[in-house]
Amino acid sequence: MSPIKMSAFALCVLAACDQTPPIVVEDNLPVDDPRQQALVMSECAIYYAAVTKSAEAGQALSGNPTKDCPIEARARAADINPMVSVPPVTPGYPETLYQRMIARGVPVAMADDIAKSKAFWDLVAQRDSAYADF
Repeated sequence: MSPIKMSAFALCVLAACDQTPPIVVEDNLPVDDPRQQALVMSECAIYYAAVTKSAEAGQALSGNPTKDCPIEARARAADINPMVSVPPVTPGYPETLYQRMIARGVPVAMADDIAKSKAFWDLVAQRDSAYADF
């Protein structure tokens, strides 16, 4: 096989591999912990809302944000519209969540808006509460 064909084949294989990061909100909480499950449901609700909003706007996503999300999260309400007054995205969990949204295929402009939304900051507060009880 020629080097060009080999390179093309390698690129096709890499493109076919799904690079979507898994939804593990907190490594310190066991997967079966109800707090972890609630955090995953809230994060997935954001992804389902982003997919819906993107489809309504006719905007393509670069990945599959809802990969590995429980289908039940689709029915949860998630207000991803930007609020008027929001805290800045800070280092730590808010920045991690923001980066994970982008890595999962949410467009940067939409991730910027979601990072200013009630759903985003409710999830941050829910995560902080889960840790306070841990």
